[in-house]
Amino acid sequence: MKKDNEKQPIRAFQKPYLRFTSGLRTGEKVQIGSDSWIIGRDESADLQLDSRVVSRLHAAIIKQGGYWFVRDLGSKNGVIRNRVRIQPGELVPLYDGDEVQIGNASVFEFHDPESTVHEANLRLRKPGLWLDDLNRDVHLRDQRLDPPLSPQQYALLALLVSRQGVVVTNAMIADVLWPEAAGGVEDAAIDNAISRLRARLAEVD
Repeated sequence: MKKDNEKQPIRAFQKPYLRFTSGLRTGEKVQIGSDSWIIGRDESADLQLDSRVVSRLHAAIIKQGGYWFVRDLGSKNGVIRNRVRIQPGELVPLYDGDEVQIGNASVFEFHDPESTVHEANLRLRKPGLWLDDLNRDVHLRDQRLDPPLSPQQYALLALLVSRQGVVVTNAMIADVLWPEAAGGVEDAAIDNAISRLRARLAEVD
């Protein structure tokens, strides 16, 4: 039987949590309580940081499609992930061990005990669009494309967005979509594939 004054072992968090390493709340560990979690100065925030350099609603930690992200909610002094300031409104993925700075007020590390996802599986293409290579999912403006793209459509999209600013020839597209054809693909077939992909992406308003 344990004595009343005997210290109990600290149970490790089973859900993602933040470990504060600098500034406000240094040394604290705070478990993320929901899939949409607000950080800010306002009393309504899920995590309140009482500092003038923190906006009322400064940042959000969001879970979408099984992945965690951080978003700057239009703060005055910004959100920095791994020493790079993120753009307001942009969803930026969070991986186990990432460092996030809230203005000049506080720095924390993001930890996900159940994380099995590696950065290579989640490829950011441009603001508002990201591809999940592990599940072959496409997310546009915070919405998952459902039903998902066909394997051929996903391969075409991955090719096009990975080569932004570079000419993508019909031969390159044919090699990705019909490798067995050895170049014997009509231009009309490629045009149809692109049109079908555009139609699917247009489903997200």
